[in-house]
Amino acid sequence: MNKSFKRIIIILCLITLLILYLLNSSLIIKSILNYTKLFIEKLFPVQFLFFTLSTLLIDYGLIELISNFFNLNTSSFYIFFMSLISGFPSGSKYTKELLEKKLLTEESANKIIMSTHFPNPLFMLGTVYLILNDKVLSLKIYLSLFLSNLLLFLFTKKEKKKVIFSYQNKKDFSTLLENALNKSLKTIILIYGNSLFFYLISLIISRYLVLNTNSYILLNGLFDLMKGISSLALVRSNLKKALFAIFFISFGGISIHMQVKSIITDTPIKYKNFLLGRIISTILAFIIFFLINTL
Repeated sequence: MNKSFKRIIIILCLITLLILYLLNSSLIIKSILNYTKLFIEKLFPVQFLFFTLSTLLIDYGLIELISNFFNLNTSSFYIFFMSLISGFPSGSKYTKELLEKKLLTEESANKIIMSTHFPNPLFMLGTVYLILNDKVLSLKIYLSLFLSNLLLFLFTKKEKKKVIFSYQNKKDFSTLLENALNKSLKTIILIYGNSLFFYLISLIISRYLVLNTNSYILLNGLFDLMKGISSLALVRSNLKKALFAIFFISFGGISIHMQVKSIITDTPIKYKNFLLGRIISTILAFIIFFLINTL
């Protein structure tokens, strides 16, 4: 497909969306307000806190301090741990920041981007648990997602040579805080905008197409994770709920993939590595879940 034809297709799709949005303006406005309220109440507080604090820790030389004190490389482990507690797409954010500060090599960045796609623990133990109404099942799903990424992380991690880091930052705290706040808010706005954009697309499609329950859930999950997970309330089988949840969370919806692509733009980090990691990790997560579920 040449670029001109691709551009025409995108323009036609956008014009179609604009017309449909105008025809359903009341529904769109109401949906935007509801989604914004959900984002502010559930996602913004946690992401803003972790993004700001993690940026400050990086700027104040936490990685250099630990690396030199314990005589080991900690950049990859730092990204893995912080993305584990922050939730996606923080893995790509931290990878980009450490690469820009030369605390991570280009090769390592392209490896770590494959295995740092984690759901926020509060999201798993809160939203997912409430929808599944089964604490044990929620924990099994979370453990499957964690182990799949951990195995991929250990398998792809190649950096063994010790690197001596030197901390050279001379900026005062107020400057660093301003920088951290700007970076955090920019990333959060990017996440919010992408999520809302694709959520509205799925809303319009489901309004005009007659879909069965499974197709409706799959459509929502592919475009927007939150809508996909919320749609699982329509499913009676806990096993089917779990499989849908693993796929949506491990592979990530289109909005999450667009967020990652936006974050790593203008860096040597390749999106195809992130995509490959999502495919491998999702397969591993399914296998691990079935093994855990048989115990």
